[in-house]
Amino acid sequence: MPESQELAIQEGIWIDNRWVRKAGLGTQLRVLVLPKEIRILPISDEADASQTTPRGWDVFRSLGRDAQPGKLPNAAVDHDHYLYSKKQ
Repeated sequence: MPESQELAIQEGIWIDNRWVRKAGLGTQLRVLVLPKEIRILPISDEADASQTTPRGWDVFRSLGRDAQPGKLPNAAVDHDHYLYSKKQ
């Protein structure tokens, strides 16, 4: 059964940790402010997945190990030149 409480705002609103636990929101929250509404949401696992891991770096490094040789000298150093310059 949902719990509710009427509050008179003085300097802010306190949300009891018991409510946060009961709602299963976790320890990291996102507050979304909309017209006539404030939503308190858990930070999704998708956001946690954006954290770097050693395995993620291994995948990133493998891209260079498996790269095909190119035709341009120093392409990594001068990549902006090769992408954006016009032949003169």
